[in-house]
Amino acid sequence: MFVALTAAGCSYGGGQPGRGSTALDVRPLSGATAISHADAVRLHDREERAVAACMRARGQRYTAQPRTASARSEETNPYGLLTSRKAAQDGYGIVGEYVYRLTAPAPADEPRGTVWQQALTGTPAHRVSLRLPDGVSLEYSTDGCVARARAEVYGADWNTVEPLTVGLANRVIAAVEADPGHRAAVRRWSACMTRAGHPAKDLQAPREAIDSRLRTAVSESSTGPDQDALHALGRDEIRTARADADCQGATGLAEAVRKVQQAVEKSLLTEHDRKTVAAYVADRRRALAAEAGPPSPNGG
Repeated sequence: MFVALTAAGCSYGGGQPGRGSTALDVRPLSGATAISHADAVRLHDREERAVAACMRARGQRYTAQPRTASARSEETNPYGLLTSRKAAQDGYGIVGEYVYRLTAPAPADEPRGTVWQQALTGTPAHRVSLRLPDGVSLEYSTDGCVARARAEVYGADWNTVEPLTVGLANRVIAAVEADPGHRAAVRRWSACMTRAGHPAKDLQAPREAIDSRLRTAVSESSTGPDQDALHALGRDEIRTARADADCQGATGLAEAVRKVQQAVEKSLLTEHDRKTVAAYVADRRRALAAEAGPPSPNGG
């Protein structure tokens, strides 16, 4: 879809995608902005159908777009926490995501004139502005098919509740990462990484190094990196990620993040914030239930 607003979320206080019996997968808002890939695809497809129907009603052509994000990008931990199993299987998912996107379907070629664009995203006369909790300013038009499809799928308040909740999650993450307890935990992890032969000042540094190498390899050839170079980079990625996961486990990083996040959310989130998140979760649950459809008469 020609996206005007970001979307993420599943269950407030519920299960979290990719969470194993021993893995501590800490996420903001008790996992409210986490979603499984299967559910994300289901809801994306429903939104796209609603956008296409709205555009047809306005005499415009619109082809429903497939969701291009993979499961790995959907379920990556926002703090950079990593389990040993995921590290061994996929590293950070950087090379794997690059390979996946090479085979992802290309978006349909659509006319993008003013009339078509305004039918899709709305007109200036119906534009509203939101100041999100993380300081980001967001604008969208309520009369566009994107906004109307989102309201149809999730409920009338979704175009406000969803970005506010994502902004709250981002604000929590920023506060956690700025907390002295989190910084001390990262320093312990960093020292471990140095001893393991993979020096890194913060949790994003190893990912940035692999991503930089991949971009360099892609830019050096019009057809992308050759298979041998890609496989070599993938092996390096997995080696680094395994050391990363081992150091996270040895230094108790996930538990430290969990404790800091609990304290941050207790002091940061107001009662109004919690009601916003609860509304967000309720809207998404209804949308998922509607997408699943009513039970069959024979209980199947």
